[in-house]
Amino acid sequence: MFEPPPARPVPLCWFPDYRDTNPYQTLLYEGLGPTLAPEPAPLAEALDRQAKVAGGRMIFHLHWEHAVVAAGPVERFLDDLERFRGRGGRVVWTLHNLEPRDPRMAGAVADLRRGLLRLADVIHLHSLPAVAAARAALPLPPERLRIVPHAGYEGAYPVLHRSAARAALGLAGARMVLLLPGRLAAYKRPAALVEAFCRVAAPEDRLILAGQALPGVLPPGAPDPRLLLLPDFATPERLAECHAAADLVVLPYVQSLTSGSAVLAQTLGRGVLGPDLPGLRDVVETGRTGWLHDPARPLDEVLATALAEGPQVWAERGAAAGALAAARDRRLVGAIWRDLFTALLAQAPPGRVGPLV
Repeated sequence: MFEPPPARPVPLCWFPDYRDTNPYQTLLYEGLGPTLAPEPAPLAEALDRQAKVAGGRMIFHLHWEHAVVAAGPVERFLDDLERFRGRGGRVVWTLHNLEPRDPRMAGAVADLRRGLLRLADVIHLHSLPAVAAARAALPLPPERLRIVPHAGYEGAYPVLHRSAARAALGLAGARMVLLLPGRLAAYKRPAALVEAFCRVAAPEDRLILAGQALPGVLPPGAPDPRLLLLPDFATPERLAECHAAADLVVLPYVQSLTSGSAVLAQTLGRGVLGPDLPGLRDVVETGRTGWLHDPARPLDEVLATALAEGPQVWAERGAAAGALAAARDRRLVGAIWRDLFTALLAQAPPGRVGPLV
């Protein structure tokens, strides 16, 4: 059973709002067209707005689950979510990560996910590799799974010239420049990367770490002169400058379901070096746009091999990556999202989606 399209834009609330540090949500929601009215709001505010919407027809889109855990009791959130659906609302859950970034939240996140598996109308992942990995870890119902690719970042970051970027960063005389971008959390293994790089890199090689470093994630002691530490929040301009200066982006993840950093590297025409994990497998083609290695292989060996390949090999991989970025055109991805939301709203009012798990 289907319902006619609404006469006015349908509210779409999403949570959490990370636009200040990540353009992902801006790019996702700005291209949905006139039938949807997206805006950031926690679930409590979405419920207040729902009371003013005919038939309660609106959408709540949840992203990173740890934000729910940090905001309050999981039980209260799930009760509110059930009330939202009971009033006619639809729920979309994007599964970005398999494991919470903070291990202390693991129990609460697991409780939340049990509820989301029951209540979400749509469970979204970014790729087939992500679906395979997620289904191996969670009892995801296939009939409610949807794949919408991660859009590229074209237009969100300036495109800069390599020579000017290296000069601005004091790297004009460098041979190979590696970049680890974004927030330096433990799952990115920044300490292991720094230690391995310092053991195998040549005197003219450099490693840029561009992002806020969480306490204890970098090795103690005086920094090696081959390291360029940019520990503050990296603005789009600074990130673009670092990518332009780099020969490759290195992402030594412990785990990855979706990698915005790999998508950004592709957008800015840089090859990626990292372990063969679902989030990187979606973006990187070994030998053509980067190199995905066996996760068990020692990082010293991996870095030594990549550095020995030299700038020309990685320039070719970066050019190939940039050529493939067009497949992630945000107009294309936006149209897929618009169709998903529209189809969801056209369905009959929801009942209980799934059994208790």
